[in-house]
Amino acid sequence: MKSRFFFCLLLAGGLLLSASGSSAYAGPEGKPREQQLEKAMLQQLYPVIRSSLQDIYRETYPAFGCERIVSINERTTMAEDNQQARPVDAMHGASYFEITVGLCKESGEKIELRFKNDTPTAQYYLDLFHVR
Repeated sequence: MKSRFFFCLLLAGGLLLSASGSSAYAGPEGKPREQQLEKAMLQQLYPVIRSSLQDIYRETYPAFGCERIVSINERTTMAEDNQQARPVDAMHGASYFEITVGLCKESGEKIELRFKNDTPTAQYYLDLFHVR
């Protein structure tokens, strides 16, 4: 009787441990979703990255690598109206984004490009850059 009780207790403990170690929605280790989102954003920004580098370096085909998103900031445009701030809806509900992209050139230079999309068409443009 004791051996049967011990066996059932051991089996129940094993099932509990295996159930708590796995999740029904478990994905692979790491952060693949964030990596995919970063790749998707960089792909969307590729034309403006390339044209910005063409303007900065005066190259027809600028070569670059190790691109990554350094930061994404959501900003809000505001206007003062009788001592109270209120959103200006002229630019897509007053929200826009600033995205900083870091990359490196073959020469070893590191570049940070900051893009904004505060235009009526919400297209990104180069706001500022730093070469290090």
